[in-house]
Amino acid sequence: MARWASFIDSRRADTPVLLLDTGDFFRPEASEEDEIDYRYFFEGMRLMRYDAVNIGPNDILYGTDRLRNAANEGGLPLVSSNIVDRRDDCLIARPYIIKYLGGRRTLFGMREGVRVGIFGVTDPSFFELIDSSISKNYKIKDPRITALEAVSVLKKKGCDLIIAISHLGWEKSVSFASDVPGMDIVINGRRGHEGTYQKHAGSTIIVDTGIHRISFTEIEARFFKGRLFLKATDMGGAARNQPERADLLKLESRYGNELKIKGIEDRREKAVEIE
Repeated sequence: MARWASFIDSRRADTPVLLLDTGDFFRPEASEEDEIDYRYFFEGMRLMRYDAVNIGPNDILYGTDRLRNAANEGGLPLVSSNIVDRRDDCLIARPYIIKYLGGRRTLFGMREGVRVGIFGVTDPSFFELIDSSISKNYKIKDPRITALEAVSVLKKKGCDLIIAISHLGWEKSVSFASDVPGMDIVINGRRGHEGTYQKHAGSTIIVDTGIHRISFTEIEARFFKGRLFLKATDMGGAARNQPERADLLKLESRYGNELKIKGIEDRREKAVEIE
């Protein structure tokens, strides 16, 4: 994470950047280090200044209230357009997030920048795979219907670029991009490829983000003469060659020390070797 942070900083020094996560950062099964892991993980994401984080099936197992509390404490911008909590019949997170990139501030507001709309969807079938009882507490709306609604709202709000974070799986993300007009980028979080992979469906680019902890996907968006040009690149190698950012390095050190004090094995390096 300390090297990822340095790489992101280097990009932010040159151009406006959005940092997004596709979700499913919680483990499907509880473990003794969960409380420590998630506390440090959220703190790391806060320091890296994420712009939007989708909610995946494993994240629901953590519990909506705990997830919201952790997100609120860490300033984590959760987004989900199709997961409804049956207790209050409300979405468990914001349906979309709008970010304004570039431009300049004037007396009449921001000018010459790009307004980006971001929303997230998750496949209902994944919830049944991890815990069939989830449907008792949550209602998972049709991703396509909610996407059409989100795109319509974001267009009305003047978004120049619309990004869908899709936890649908690769094949379904490709179909999703074809079925829902108006999306510019669909980022698939249920990975189907080892490295960053991209495909076009009309004017929409569908991007697979590759292997967790190994790939680091960068999507470049450029407007030229009224046209949008998009390109996805795996920057994992470049990111791993960055120096470790000091505050994240200290955070990782504190994390490792706390694991040792509590007699818990640090599995970070093993996870990378396995993947």
